[in-house]
Amino acid sequence: MPDVIFQRFLDNAAAEAEDLADRSDVLSVHTDPRAPATFWCEFAVPYLQRLAGGLVGIHPGPVLAAVHFPPDYLRSTDPHLYLHVAAVATPRVAHPNIRGSGVCLGSAFRAGTRLGIILRELYEIFTYSNYSLVESNSLNPEACRLLRAHGHLLEDLAPRPFVRRTPHLRVRVSPL
Repeated sequence: MPDVIFQRFLDNAAAEAEDLADRSDVLSVHTDPRAPATFWCEFAVPYLQRLAGGLVGIHPGPVLAAVHFPPDYLRSTDPHLYLHVAAVATPRVAHPNIRGSGVCLGSAFRAGTRLGIILRELYEIFTYSNYSLVESNSLNPEACRLLRAHGHLLEDLAPRPFVRRTPHLRVRVSPL
């Protein structure tokens, strides 16, 4: 029997992702009808990339990621769910929250977290607004060391805002 509540969650997630992508210059989201619980997300932001010889350089982007909701996502009790929902498909991203394709969304992540919140979290990770250089509190201790050695590169990253600012409405008062 299909899980109606989970399907509604996925439908709402798709609508939320479409709305965010419409309001963003950096985000695009695609779904695959063959995998309706997976959302492919492209973030048009520069990022730090591991290069040969332990060097790090700025790559203009984009970063491609997938968000996959397992069938038990809304009721999951997996204490490590924050490690299993998002994956990065872009190789060699140098970030303490990313190792290989794995992305750590943080231990405060909980089952049922909306897609919009996950997309914002991924944006903060990919733009280095959210990271820690504490090796014992990272998924990728090597990236911590690389960022400490090449931290000056973070200053050269200039990502665009996640969503466009809505212009303030100007009220024009006409004389009576």
